[in-house]
Amino acid sequence: MRRRLVALAVFVGVAVSVTGCGGPMTPGELSRSIQTLESTAAEGAFLADDVADDRTKATFARVHARDLADVVQHEAEKLNDADANRANVAVAKRKAIDLADKIGTALGQIQTAPQDESGAATAGHQLSVYSKAAGKLTEGL
Repeated sequence: MRRRLVALAVFVGVAVSVTGCGGPMTPGELSRSIQTLESTAAEGAFLADDVADDRTKATFARVHARDLADVVQHEAEKLNDADANRANVAVAKRKAIDLADKIGTALGQIQTAPQDESGAATAGHQLSVYSKAAGKLTEGL
């Protein structure tokens, strides 16, 4: 009897959590994801500037760039999995996923070659541009 109650409780918990998830992405949810991309790109730009000016250790730069890239990858996965029924949300979602890919690539440059000062300078400039683009993307939501 006790096993049945435990099994029933687990089943109900799973059913409630599954049915409570999903649904179309709201502009607010999309905006929060894009803001995460914006701030992560800005932080990556700061890191890239430190690498370009030889003000940080290669190991720190590599690990921090990897951590930032993981955040961006997670946001891209969330965005990709979300349903966007409204036209403006769907367009912004596609742009945000593309932006996440670009941010991840720039962070990958720092992660792969943290001793490359000129590459870091280029990545830092790109990340600044991507951060500003993300900020503008949230304005239309």
